Amino acid sequence: MSHQDAVVWYLRVEHEKTNALSVLTATGRVSSRTCPELGRALASALDSPARALVLDLSGVDYISSPGLRAVEHAKQRLAEQGRPFVVCGLRDSVRAAFTLAGLEGGLAIEPSRQDAVARATSTPPAGGTAC
Repeated sequence: MSHQDAVVWYLRVEHEKTNALSVLTATGRVSSRTCPELGRALASALDSPARALVLDLSGVDYISSPGLRAVEHAKQRLAEQGRPFVVCGLRDSVRAAFTLAGLEGGLAIEPSRQDAVARATSTPPAGGTAC
């Protein structure tokens, strides 16, 4: 077993659903090995009837390029559907990855889950006007 194989990286994604909002809460590390789990959770949230999606990454300490692409893909799909998407709880290392990938400027990002839920539920549907 190599040193790299000895490192256990896990990802757990919980999905809370209401008609108004889907909240995905990720815990662990989003690596090339665990990214498919994040992708499945995002796909499930995209297929739900919820009006908005919050992705809580406060429990994530690492995100790989495939993970960033999964978030970008979800952002694009939700934008096409006119549904709000808010990411929250970015640790410094994850925020740096978002910044380096050029995602930080194009996403709604809030420091806390409470702020993200408030923003997602107060954002008017596409075609509406903001306060």
